[in-house]
Amino acid sequence: MKTQSPQFSTVELLKAASIAQIDPASIPANANPWSWNDSRALSWKSAFRSLNPAMAQEAEVSFGPPLSLALQAALDELIPMTTDLERELSIKRPHQHQQMQKTAVDEAIARMQEGMEVERTRRAEMTPSTEALQRQLMASKEAAAAHLRDAPNGCGSAPF
Repeated sequence: MKTQSPQFSTVELLKAASIAQIDPASIPANANPWSWNDSRALSWKSAFRSLNPAMAQEAEVSFGPPLSLALQAALDELIPMTTDLERELSIKRPHQHQQMQKTAVDEAIARMQEGMEVERTRRAEMTPSTEALQRQLMASKEAAAAHLRDAPNGCGSAPF
């Protein structure tokens, strides 16, 4: 599962930099208040948070504490997710961990529903039609009648 970084508005980033009194020319390319490793980033974060609290919250979740290389590789689906990596994710990115769990449960439910539908279809294909059941019943009655006709005294094979 690739991690998605929030898409910041350039206008809001510039406005937040202005509020924090940071010269935009001094900010590296592709930097944002959460990815920039500079002493001025804290004031830039604060200014941005006052402009767009929802986006700031999303950024806090996305750019939270640094992830280990192994966890990032697991999130990028390059290596399998282990219980230790899931534990790290639940600590460092609790919202993302909850979303991954919800997605896994939803996918499992969808697979179960698909399996149930396949089983319903298989059973429906194996179930004889009404006409076939009627033919089987008639054949059974005819076989029973023939058996009775062929038995001595028309009473079947058991003596009374």
